[in-house]
Amino acid sequence: MSSMIDKCELYQGSKIHYLTIGEKNERSWVVLLHGKKFTADDWENIGLLDALDRAGFKVIALNLPGYGNSEPLKSNIMLADFLAGFMHQLNIDSFHLIGPSFSGEISIQFALGYGSRLETLTLIDSVGVDQYEQRLQDIMTQTLIVWGKKDEIAPYRYALTLHEKLPSSTLYTFEDLGHTCYFEDSQTFTKILLPHLTQGTKSIKKTVIQN
Repeated sequence: MSSMIDKCELYQGSKIHYLTIGEKNERSWVVLLHGKKFTADDWENIGLLDALDRAGFKVIALNLPGYGNSEPLKSNIMLADFLAGFMHQLNIDSFHLIGPSFSGEISIQFALGYGSRLETLTLIDSVGVDQYEQRLQDIMTQTLIVWGKKDEIAPYRYALTLHEKLPSSTLYTFEDLGHTCYFEDSQTFTKILLPHLTQGTKSIKKTVIQN
């Protein structure tokens, strides 16, 4: 198993920190974003970085600008544009993207603007979905939608909208969990994520429900 490395990269004058593991693995890069109350460390704490490493992926868990120990950006660019530029600076131009909560909205923006760079997309209890409802059909990336049905921050109807509008999507519902379902049942989340990354979702709509 690979060793975790805490790295810092200067981007447009701001220090951006991220965790990385499995840089020499054969499978594609997986980029993990985080919610507003979380950081890259939380992905490590639930064991997902190690699980992805064992599955053969190269992994980056990014502390977005102004979060964790990353400095705020000195410009007002959108975080989706920052992500595109930062990953290009790291010479990573194709990757799987995972975005929970507020970074789910960043991931939707990224898929709309830079969809050709995505291998798969995973959206978890994403906020702001209603703002993009009319454009979701333009996201051709194979997408895994993960939601806690009892989410009081990003309502479950957002999950249904994504599943209806995205051309290629799979919806997994945690019936008894809320906004942080992926942390509360990280074992199940990992179990459903890995096949999505290795095989992609099929071009049919299907719903899997956690009882």
